[in-house]
Amino acid sequence: MRDPNMLVPKRTGFTLVELLVVIAIIGILVALLLPAVQAARESARRTQCISNLRQIGVAMHNVHAVQGHFPTGHFWPDSNLGDADGAEATWVTYLLAFMEESTVEQQINWKLSFGHALMDRNVVPIKQSLSSFLCPSGPAGLPWFGAYARGSYVANNGFGPMKDSTLANLPVKRRVPGSNGVSTSAAGAFFLNSMLRAASIIDGTSKTAFVSEIRVVEGDDFRGVFHYPEGPLYHHNYTPNSMIPDEIRQSMCVDVPEAPCIGTFNSWNPRRLTMTARSYHPGGVNLLLGDSSARFIDDSIHLGIWQALATPEQIKGERIVDSL
Repeated sequence: MRDPNMLVPKRTGFTLVELLVVIAIIGILVALLLPAVQAARESARRTQCISNLRQIGVAMHNVHAVQGHFPTGHFWPDSNLGDADGAEATWVTYLLAFMEESTVEQQINWKLSFGHALMDRNVVPIKQSLSSFLCPSGPAGLPWFGAYARGSYVANNGFGPMKDSTLANLPVKRRVPGSNGVSTSAAGAFFLNSMLRAASIIDGTSKTAFVSEIRVVEGDDFRGVFHYPEGPLYHHNYTPNSMIPDEIRQSMCVDVPEAPCIGTFNSWNPRRLTMTARSYHPGGVNLLLGDSSARFIDDSIHLGIWQALATPEQIKGERIVDSL
């Protein structure tokens, strides 16, 4: 028989109800903290993305200092030479030596084209991934289209559709000051055989778009390709991240909700290309301006302001870019 005077040890620990309450509290705290952590990480990624764009801007100005003009948007030689002599190289190709990518640039055979790169020696450089051209908010390993590596950044081609294929079959509708190129639509800063000089940017470099972002789509989709004209150029027809489909080559269009597209042409000649700036950042895209500054542009930007940024000179009415 137990002695009534004997002390009974007190039980310690949580009851089931207390344990469930603690778990619920921890779950609520995690739910509250997780978005903040994700937002902080995205902010850091967006900052790195802007830093990449600024490096591209510095490299473009270094090209200007050496060559007297900014990089060519995309290149086609004298029509009598045919598809050779660096045909269809892009602004990315010309920027390699100025972006600490000399090893890749030195592998290029400039006597050959980039349209037939899969069949010649240029297959080696065109498949190289370029970390400086990848936004960290995008997929960790961006897929290739065939052997063409792809990236996150695209240069301002003005207003689509871009129909430029060769110099031979283009009606000369417009020449941009300071260049020897032609464009069948309102030209941006980078287009067929462009050699735009800073002095020719009438609006000022701080009010002219140079480079923005693109979403790379899984599969055989041209968007973001580095060294071919149908990949690294974009247009200001619509505001950033617009759900109006891009117009790209029929067989190179993978339509997804975040980056819709339709096929509007079947071959490189003639093209009918229109691509919208899109990013992996919520609410907008990063934009590099001609003075090497970069900023985040909200999706809700007024279409008139966005389109005014597209051209190096006034296109219509009074400029309202100062509202940025």
